[in-house]
Amino acid sequence: MYKQAKDYPHEFKIQAIKRYLENGRRVNYTAKELGIPESTLRGWRDKYMDELKKEDTPSKKKKKDYETLLKEKEKIIQQLEEENLILKKSIGIFTRDPRQK
Repeated sequence: MYKQAKDYPHEFKIQAIKRYLENGRRVNYTAKELGIPESTLRGWRDKYMDELKKEDTPSKKKKKDYETLLKEKEKIIQQLEEENLILKKSIGIFTRDPRQK
């Protein structure tokens, strides 16, 4: 007899995958613990891993965004280094003993 596929909430799926990954045991143990078929948990795991791989693969647009952000950060760092140098020089000027020449 054919069983009808059960529709699980998204939160449950995420929690099941986290539990599987955290306990470090085999799929069958976690599936039995949660009362779901092994194949269901394997399917969720595979789908989750595929989504992670897609997120990790930077698109060209993302790469350009990162490059632009990096250039902006480098410019800010350069400005701060210049300000730091000016402050160091001014401290040297103001802390000099006026009696010394």
